Amino acid sequence: MGQIKIIDAVEVFCSYIQKIKQYSINTYQNYYSDLVEFSNFAQKNWKIENLSDLSTEVVRSFLSELRLLKRQPTTLIRKRSAIHSFIRFCEQRNFIQRGVIIFPKGFRGERKLPEFFTKSQISSFINFLKTKVDENDYYSYRDYIIILLLTFCGIRASELIMMKKENIDLSHNIIKVTGKGKKQRIIPFPANLKDSFEKYLNLIDINNLEYLFCNKRKIRLTRRGLFYILSIRMQQYGSSLNIHPHKLRHTFATLLLENGADIRMIQKFLGHESIATTEKYTQLDKQRKIELYKKFHPHA
Repeated sequence: MGQIKIIDAVEVFCSYIQKIKQYSINTYQNYYSDLVEFSNFAQKNWKIENLSDLSTEVVRSFLSELRLLKRQPTTLIRKRSAIHSFIRFCEQRNFIQRGVIIFPKGFRGERKLPEFFTKSQISSFINFLKTKVDENDYYSYRDYIIILLLTFCGIRASELIMMKKENIDLSHNIIKVTGKGKKQRIIPFPANLKDSFEKYLNLIDINNLEYLFCNKRKIRLTRRGLFYILSIRMQQYGSSLNIHPHKLRHTFATLLLENGADIRMIQKFLGHESIATTEKYTQLDKQRKIELYKKFHPHA
């Protein structure tokens, strides 16, 4: 087994998840950033550059330092997952000997429950936006449709900004999106949104746009641009509530669960690979029911 530098193996692994596994650009960037950080740590603190010199102690010390730096639990979990996947990949490719690195267990931290809007909060916000919409102005209508899609279809930011006209099927009241790993899924939308979507698609034709959501230069909207739009619209609403695409996605899943939707159906709509990822919403639902019980029950 030849000497392979950690950073070179990181490049090979990240190329693999991007080109072969077809992970989203966001996931790829997170993995790359996390693994470069790990490689730099090993070199700086352990004077290690080669994969063959890595050990369980190096991995443990890196994870421990993250805890000492008080990184967010979700960040710790993501970095641990990235290193775990990287090491298993290196073993499968015979870059390192199997079993030399025993991956630390129990390093999960406390999972933060998803942040979401209540039904009354999101209904009030959307009704406000509806009063401000100019149906003849693409940019005014664009922002309204963005929030409808994120709220009522639960799609990711990366999925939304890649949408084109053919992704909305008005005859069947569904949208088609391409998610992580280039996997396609179909999500229904409420029938009462059909007219709004139809008017918006007409604006797409009038403005001769390739993508559904573009900036003023008629270029596809970026993630940063999307976050900015949501923030501005919430400010106009006059609320200090935090808003971002994933919060609207969490709202979609939480409201479905509160209304009796099956967890497997929610998993399918969200495009989660594992049911375990979707099950966090059941914990959220339980917590909300307890809060409502305490608020309204006379003997609580």
